[in-house]
Amino acid sequence: MAFDILALISLLIVITLLRRMVSIFPSLMACMVRSKESSNLETSIKLSNDRDRLAFAMIIPFILVATRFRLYSPTFMDGMDEGIRICVIAGVFITYILLRAALNHLMRPHRMKSGVYSTAGKAAYTFFIILTLALLATGGIMSFVDAGFPSIHNAMIWLSGGIYLLFMIRKCQIFLTSCSIFTAFLYLCALEIFPTGILVVSAIIF
Repeated sequence: MAFDILALISLLIVITLLRRMVSIFPSLMACMVRSKESSNLETSIKLSNDRDRLAFAMIIPFILVATRFRLYSPTFMDGMDEGIRICVIAGVFITYILLRAALNHLMRPHRMKSGVYSTAGKAAYTFFIILTLALLATGGIMSFVDAGFPSIHNAMIWLSGGIYLLFMIRKCQIFLTSCSIFTAFLYLCALEIFPTGILVVSAIIF
């Protein structure tokens, strides 16, 4: 019941933002191809605001997909009903976001241009939208052709890993416009590899 209610709410939210999604979609795709497009997107107040709203709107659909296809499923969640799983995954997701935000604030450099650092940080919003849309499309298409749960789950895990790897490459390229490759790598370790590593380890250990 909780899953269906949240799915309906997220559908209504997405419908209200559909026009903005269509208008910003080419820019989102361009950000996957070239890191410079992330800077171009940030310079447009309208596009960046629309992107931020869409990223917020994708939170519920992402949590629902992660719940339905067990994208985050440590052993302590075995036996939980779907409603409790949604709450746990939402809690983990919020904790992950807060950790990233805290690290982003603590690691803010003094020598790097603030615009570059901000653009690199907000690139996560862009790729989160792309990831959620890709997962929704994959889940929908593979379920329609009756691919089977293990196949859908594995496809989504590999897809998530591929998009996240591309995101880190683009984020590193953004950093490289204002710092050395060694410094850019250190920022990636602190801002991306560390929090995401904790998330992955928690899914394996617990």
